[in-house]
Amino acid sequence: MAKHLRLGMIASGCVLLALLEAGIVHAADADKDVRERMGDVKAGTGTYAPARQATDDWDRARNLAKNDPAWRDWVTQRRYGLNAWMKLSHDNADLPVGWVHDYVDPSTGAWLTWTPSTPMPAATGSNQKQIAAWVALERLYNQGQMLEAARQFKLQGDVRYRDWVVAQMDFYARNYMKFPLQTWNGQSRMFSQALDESNQMFLLVEVIRLLRGSVDNARIADWQTNLIAPMVANQMQSRRKVHNISVWEAGAITAAGLEFNNQEWISSGRDGPLGLRGLLDGGMSSDDFWFEGSLSYQEYVVQALVSVLTAASVRNQLDSLKDVLWRAQNLMIAPAQLTFQPGVSPAINDTPPNRPSPNRPLWAQSYRVLPTWVALSDVATARSWDTLLDPPAASTKPQAVPAVVSRHFPGLDAVQVVNRDWHALMVYGQKAPSHAHQEALNLQLQHGDTWILQSPGTVGYGSPLHARYFRLAPAHNVPLIDGDGQMPYPSEGRFIALSADGNTATAAHPTYRKDAAVQRQMAVSGNDFVDTVDITRSSSAPARLGLIYNTLCQVTPDGAKAGSGDLPEGSAFSYWKNTTVYAAPASWSATLVCGNKSFRFSVSGPALQRVFVGSVPSSVKPYFRQGIYLEGNAAGAHFVTRFTPLN
Repeated sequence: MAKHLRLGMIASGCVLLALLEAGIVHAADADKDVRERMGDVKAGTGTYAPARQATDDWDRARNLAKNDPAWRDWVTQRRYGLNAWMKLSHDNADLPVGWVHDYVDPSTGAWLTWTPSTPMPAATGSNQKQIAAWVALERLYNQGQMLEAARQFKLQGDVRYRDWVVAQMDFYARNYMKFPLQTWNGQSRMFSQALDESNQMFLLVEVIRLLRGSVDNARIADWQTNLIAPMVANQMQSRRKVHNISVWEAGAITAAGLEFNNQEWISSGRDGPLGLRGLLDGGMSSDDFWFEGSLSYQEYVVQALVSVLTAASVRNQLDSLKDVLWRAQNLMIAPAQLTFQPGVSPAINDTPPNRPSPNRPLWAQSYRVLPTWVALSDVATARSWDTLLDPPAASTKPQAVPAVVSRHFPGLDAVQVVNRDWHALMVYGQKAPSHAHQEALNLQLQHGDTWILQSPGTVGYGSPLHARYFRLAPAHNVPLIDGDGQMPYPSEGRFIALSADGNTATAAHPTYRKDAAVQRQMAVSGNDFVDTVDITRSSSAPARLGLIYNTLCQVTPDGAKAGSGDLPEGSAFSYWKNTTVYAAPASWSATLVCGNKSFRFSVSGPALQRVFVGSVPSSVKPYFRQGIYLEGNAAGAHFVTRFTPLN
């Protein structure tokens, strides 16, 4: 197993692994352990409980579409949009296709809105990447409409839809090998990266499944030879390591193999170090977290697994993936243990802020194979192709979610304190370079449902702000040495302790910098929250030792005196605006106004000399927040910051 997995295991997981390796515990016992974790949340029944096998009931769907007015209206509305789309030609094999992450506002990095009626951007000489991203978005939508048309044909038997889909499939099969080979992120032709093609392969093989029996075998063989097979070959060439993208590639290869009964493809996608099982062995910790440390990418892995598990289900091939099924269910549920109020996920590494937690949309999309009581409740009255074809069971526990308590999460290199009104999360390191931020010993803090310190995640990858600001230490709430955070990063820190009462947690990074170790403790003390940071250096020469906080709250210093000095050099600090410097001889305080709540922010430390307060970028509206950078020149530092509620 990978080193990061061994390091991330909790004691029970280590014992189980040792017993498995010794041959004492059978695979069935290991499966039982996986199935029972977070069992109160899961709602599956039958052979694969607590998960389940997805089914397609087209007879039921046809009956409802014909005789139930609400379902009939739903189907009709979808046909209106499809009919309008089919009237026009939407794909041009000669247009360069780009990366959807380049479809962003150049000034803020925020995603631009694309709709089926959005025209191609006018060429200005500097927006070619944006235009190529628009082409990719249109192609993605066109292929989505192909699946819609195939379903409409299967439901209604209207050959207009079948014939349009056939023409689209012919177009892609005819042109796939003519599209330029792109190699910047795996091998691909129809899109700019292998990941996008693996996403779309699930859709294309589902289209083929729905058309079988109504399209001659020679045509399907042509699609297999000229479209699916070269796509599979590119996917096989693209997998290089344990990574979220590799899960999508392995899943897509498996789905294609299941559709065409190609055992070589099935084996490649399912087995071996870069097959689905090997990827979960290498990337998933025993406490059910994905090693890349971004919760959004953990959920992205779940989406890939749901896609292949659904593909296997409807082809009656789920039995060969049942171990993947049960682990995927845990991977989906585990992030809910870190839920902040009012039901949002913390931003860790590349995870955007304010994502729902539990991720009810993802849980709802996954109910056919990874059912939870929450999802069954949410989809009970929903109208979608899933609920039309595979009706959800009734939910008897619609609010069943994991408890949010003080806990160490070794698979995430994180620990949280949840006590009284306080919820604090500290991430003390990273296990993987992909999607990692320079945020070891980062602190996120909430009082009730009010954020005081919230990490920003990032913006679209095509924006310079992603690499030059949001991934770097000054964008987070971390200790700084000479204006910089941990180096090298990514690197793992060390969990020290979580008190029995859940009030206090401590972690450290022994090699935070080449000559420096840092320890951080977060504690609930009475009504206050206390953040203590110690920086220890091997050199006796003074350095700029500091601590940075970024907040959406309004910062009003308490009787502060003007100070002097310049912000540290570096790309991240270059984004600061309207900066004021305050003198801080060993202590400094301010009032933080956070919506309808206020807090006293007070910091003390022998090394404290000056405080910088300025406007800094945010990844969400209003796209700015307040930065508080505290520092002094010293050989070592001990900072104590106290947050006290004022109302």
